[in-house]
Amino acid sequence: MIKVYGSVYSRASMVLCVLETLGLEYEYIPHLPKGKEIKQDEYLALNPNGKVPTLIDGDLVLWETQAILFYLVDKYGSGELWGDTPESRADIYRWSLFVSNQLETFALDLFIQNKFVPEDLRDEAIILRAQAEMDKHVPVLDKHLEGREFVSGDARTVADIHGATILSWAKLVGYDFKRFPNVDAWIKRQLKSEAQQKVNLKA
Repeated sequence: MIKVYGSVYSRASMVLCVLETLGLEYEYIPHLPKGKEIKQDEYLALNPNGKVPTLIDGDLVLWETQAILFYLVDKYGSGELWGDTPESRADIYRWSLFVSNQLETFALDLFIQNKFVPEDLRDEAIILRAQAEMDKHVPVLDKHLEGREFVSGDARTVADIHGATILSWAKLVGYDFKRFPNVDAWIKRQLKSEAQQKVNLKA
């Protein structure tokens, strides 16, 4: 059986959401992103970075969230959440990597500064830069999503789960997505999805 080490409150939530969407059986092993269990030798033998998520599937031990996501849909998706041509898969890679490369760091910066750092200790320079970078790149995604329900193709893919989940971090701490209504609606669809609701129950 597939095993997933991680937390609903981490990137592992995307992995769990893909597993739920595909209807796969799996064992969820809670490991917090800052928990002591990820620094123990037993876990470090699986993931030397001491981070989550980590996936075990038979003899395969895999870390790095996007690698896990792409592996799951490629092996088990039977076309669901994935593309059926090199071109369609390239487009999924494109939008997933766009969010990772242009937006993820800044969405996470906003989340950490506003969620975990006391107000009087927050780094205003980090916050301002994160907001500026979000303001620069979110419009690209918003324009692309005009008239679209999904970021790639005509059906939900792993790029929707991955990208909308990441941007939800900024939304949860007050980043104003109302200025970008297409992205705002896209994030809301992910947060309200049946698979995401099942994942939330594991919290």
